[in-house]
Order: sequence, then C-alpha cells, then structure tokens
Amino acid sequence: MNKIKVGIIGSGFIAEHHCYSYSLLPNVEIVGLSSLLKDQATDLMKKFGIPGDPLKDYKDLLKIECDVISICVPNFLHKDITIDVINSGKHALVEKPLARYVSEGKEMLDASESANRKIFYCENNMYAPTFSKVKEIIDEGGLGRIYMGRGKEQHSGPHSAWFYKKDKAGGGALVDLGIHDIACLVWYLGCKVKEVFCQIKTIVPNRGEFGTCEVEDNAVGVLYFENDAQVIIEESWTAPGGYDMRFELFGTEGQIKVAPTFSNLISVYSEKGYGYAVEKASTTAGWTFPVPAEAWNFGYPQEIKHFIDCIIENKEPLTDGKYGQEILTIVEAMYKSAESKKIEEVNY
Repeated sequence: MNKIKVGIIGSGFIAEHHCYSYSLLPNVEIVGLSSLLKDQATDLMKKFGIPGDPLKDYKDLLKIECDVISICVPNFLHKDITIDVINSGKHALVEKPLARYVSEGKEMLDASESANRKIFYCENNMYAPTFSKVKEIIDEGGLGRIYMGRGKEQHSGPHSAWFYKKDKAGGGALVDLGIHDIACLVWYLGCKVKEVFCQIKTIVPNRGEFGTCEVEDNAVGVLYFENDAQVIIEESWTAPGGYDMRFELFGTEGQIKVAPTFSNLISVYSEKGYGYAVEKASTTAGWTFPVPAEAWNFGYPQEIKHFIDCIIENKEPLTDGKYGQEILTIVEAMYKSAESKKIEEVNY
C-alpha cells in the first residue's frame, strides 16, 4: 500500500495534535518537519518517530516529495506559506482562521484554483464526537426549526505572544475563539448569516511575559441567519479555570445543550492538584473536570482522517478553503460592526 506522505510546518500545541493524529493512520507517513524552534521541534520529531532533523526554512520541506503539508503557524504566516505549499504541488491543511483578513483568504483560494490543489480548512470542532452528534440530531429533525441559540468559548488567554499583536493575529478573542462557534453554527443551521452585531473589549491589557494585548480579549455578538434565527456568541480570553466551549440551541420541536468541557464525565476534587486536566487550566487543585482523550474529544484525529480520505478518494471535504473564507467573512463583518456600533450586512 502506497502511503500518503505528509509534512508539518510548526512545532507547537497544534502541530503536536496533527502529528498525533497522523500517527494513528497506517496509510500515512510523516516525512519531515519545519520549525524555527529547533529544540521544541527535535523533541516533537523524536516523540513521533519523524525522520531527519528539523528544517529551519519551510521551503526546504517543500523540496521533499510529499502529498500534503499541515500548516500549524501563526495567522500572519498563513497566506504566504499556504500559497508556497500550493504552488509546490502539494495540498495544504490550514489551521483556523484561514487567514487574518478576507483579502488574504482570496489570494489563497485563487492560488489553490490555479494550481489545482486543495486547501483543507482545519476546524476541529466540527469533527468532535459531541458536536457531530448535535448535527445528526438536528438533521433528523429533533429540534424542528432552530430560531435562537447561544455559542460560548472561553479560557484565560493564549500562551504565545503573537496572539496579542494586531499585525500578527488580525484580531483577538473573536477571530481566535469566535471563529469556532461561527463555523459550527453555520453548519448546524444549514444557512448563511445575513447580518451581524458585535461589541468588543479589552479587559486585561497587560499580559505579563506576552506583553501588551493590542486586540480584544472579550467579544459578544449576534448572528442573524437567513432563516430568521438569531444566535448570540460570547468569547473570552479572561476566564480562569481552563478551556470551555458549549452550545445551546432552541427549536420549535426541542432544545439541545452540549459541552465537551466542564462536564460530569469525570469530576475530581484534589487538595494538592495533579498533572493535567484540560487545555489552559492553570491549576488542578480544587474541583476539576478532566477531559479524557482530549485530542479525540476535540475532533483532531477525526478531522485529519477525513482529510486524508478526501485526498485518496479525490472527494470534497466537509471544511474546505471556501468554508474557511465564508466564516472569515462573517468575522470581518463583526469587526466592522464593533467599529460602527451598528448591525452590518455580511457581504460574501
């Protein structure tokens, strides 16, 4: 059996999830990894048995024979690296957001079309078991017509300085966390967002070792869908206690509440604390709600397997570059609303 050969650009938190997910697939071989952080990259390569040494220049990775490359780098690098990957004849897996701005996303999609190579948009939550089950229930008519809802994602803030810089990230909690909620909600309701309203704030401007927060660390918005549903989203980088994401959806025939974090699958109370509970949790003392098989529960292996299957079978993925661009367009309209303090149309 000929294996699908993949490369990785990046060596941080998300890159490790990609390496782990690829390692579960017998028909995939990771042939190289590029990162500016040599020691971190070396440890990651040893952990997953990736051959060779880390490549400092990602363009050297593009010279290696492979089929697809995972792009696990800061937002401001997405456009240029994706276009280089596509033009080298390889497919690209791009982590959310697709880019900082819609204009950058368009350049990436144009390159993909010209080179006849695919962009796979990494929106892991749409592949997570709990959220996939929600979609199944909706599609089976369990809620009737959805008319209202709420999406929420929060933690205490990212652990890399670039997230807090406007020129590198493009935005703050809205583009980092809200983009997850919006992607799932558009999928759930099965129709487009026609208008948005948004307010943003910076509550904690001093981020210590990460410097000044130049972007919003909290955002609240309303999505007005074509089917007349209105859904509130709440995003925060100032909530202690670890990563939390949840949805509440209300329909004419029922309602649903879903949260893979802060659930009662496992509840632990510890005076001393212990190893690890969930992403962004700064302590495990007191009451905690560990997430078992975190990568699986958050959909990373399922997402990667789906993309590899799409490459082998030459079929369209659930989340392609165009979907990433659609969600980014909604986010950009929300930033426009935050500035104008008015309801804004979403111009796709």
